[in-house]
Amino acid sequence: MSATGSSLPDCAHACGPCSPCRRVMVSFECSVAESCPIVYRCMCRGRYYQVPPTE
Repeated sequence: MSATGSSLPDCAHACGPCSPCRRVMVSFECSVAESCPIVYRCMCRGRYYQVPPTE
């Protein structure tokens, strides 16, 4: 049995040999009338990496 709903991404292996690899939220600047998307990325030493797909 698995849990329903979404879960936070795991960045354990997303940054390759770079460590520490941490999950961060990235938001975008939008006009007042728009809703701004917030996405997760993995970050290590100031560089962003794509979040690996969930299985």
